[in-house]
Amino acid sequence: MSDDAHDELALEAARREARAKEGGGPARSARHKRLGRLLLRERIDALVDPGTFVELGQHVMHRHADASEALAANQHPGDGVVCGMATIDGAPAAVWGHDPTVLRGALGIAASRKVTKLLDLAYDRRAAVVTLADSDGVRVEEGVDAIDAYGEIIRRVIRLRGHAPQITLACGLCVGAAAYAAALGDWVGMVDGQSYMFITGPKVTKVVTGEDVELADLGGPAMHAKHTGQCHAVLPTEAEGIAWVRRVLSYAYTHNEGTGDDVERAVPELTTIIPTADRRAYDMRKVVAALADHGSTLELSPRFAPNLLTTLARFGGRSVAIVASQPMVLAGCLDADASRKGAHFVRWSSARGLPIVTLVDVPGYLPGKKQEQGGIIPFGAELLAAYGEARVPRVCLVVRKSFGGASVLSFSADVRLGLPTARVGPMGADAALEVALGPEVDAGPEAQAARAEKRAAWLARHDHAWAPAEAGYVDRVVQNADARREIIRAVRALDVPGKGAPLG
Repeated sequence: MSDDAHDELALEAARREARAKEGGGPARSARHKRLGRLLLRERIDALVDPGTFVELGQHVMHRHADASEALAANQHPGDGVVCGMATIDGAPAAVWGHDPTVLRGALGIAASRKVTKLLDLAYDRRAAVVTLADSDGVRVEEGVDAIDAYGEIIRRVIRLRGHAPQITLACGLCVGAAAYAAALGDWVGMVDGQSYMFITGPKVTKVVTGEDVELADLGGPAMHAKHTGQCHAVLPTEAEGIAWVRRVLSYAYTHNEGTGDDVERAVPELTTIIPTADRRAYDMRKVVAALADHGSTLELSPRFAPNLLTTLARFGGRSVAIVASQPMVLAGCLDADASRKGAHFVRWSSARGLPIVTLVDVPGYLPGKKQEQGGIIPFGAELLAAYGEARVPRVCLVVRKSFGGASVLSFSADVRLGLPTARVGPMGADAALEVALGPEVDAGPEAQAARAEKRAAWLARHDHAWAPAEAGYVDRVVQNADARREIIRAVRALDVPGKGAPLG
């Protein structure tokens, strides 16, 4: 082959490479940038470790130009999806995303095949899967074959559940099948003011139901964060969203990290944070921050079911999952949403081999018709099952109270610790006394004195931290200042290699 032929081939390769990287073309890319948004390849570059991204199917194009004018005018290399293998903080990752400059990011058959190949690679290597969603769903111009192709992606997303972490960052629209794929994964972050997730959009909703609804109300970050729980973090910018993805993965893969925090560090501040009176509210986030390594906490789903905190953190450098009652909301009662939230978090943490530390201050399940109709029984059972099935160290600290069926937060633990303020029982002291002493039938002075004496005797026997300890329910009563050290010791004693799920 002549030198001229070699030069021509090299030029053609360079032209194809450049075209593959320009997405839907300079004009559409410029418009996307004017909206203040990153291009897909910029998102990927910011996410992965430099120089590690190996792209798959870079030159793939759809073969349906005859199906519609839109497809005929939009036959771009990559077919609107960029995907490949990389590392994120040194851990293996399969990364893919929709390019909104190509047919609004709608997914067609050719691109779906690229993604299914990527997800198969992720499964074989237990690699994390990160999706950068910016799509209005399946490419309708390609008909039923496109639906079938997306179905193959969904099958692989389901197969990966519990096998490797799956995180979606919604950078724009996340509609229809893309929304289902995100919901089937583990965690979803949404960019405030520019990302929306729904099955049916405003136009179709208007046609079918006659209802006028704004994008934000239908599927905005605030709606999902508060009402459905499908948004686990609302991020102000794409850059902060990408940083959030990297941080979540750091807990899943980097189990031990030198944080510089002394394992023996005392936490005397707990005494000033935690009231001794059962009904006085306080912020459990302050307790979490005091116990964990400084600056190591990352709360997930803070706006959904805020009566239960689900937080990733490090204790002595070890990644852990913290489940904690929040007395500031509903007095810390468990309800259907909190049970659903907690079950998902516990299952994910167990699958990733993270010890589960539970901080308990729960007066019981929230009563009422609304809760019963809302599924408190099935969702409460899921929380029970999640704790019971966990094969990782489970350490519980009863901070102030653990009453009734909501003691699910404490009784599944391998090691149960209690602070001096701890109280454990089938119900709160006042309700238990009514049951134990019966109704007051005689209001005379002698009867009142006798009842007061019985009340004092009952409280002296049952209403203190030593009662559950003497019964063997609480393994040790620890001082506030020693709580951090004792939790770390318990985690380390239980943290036997091979006990948890295999790591990626």
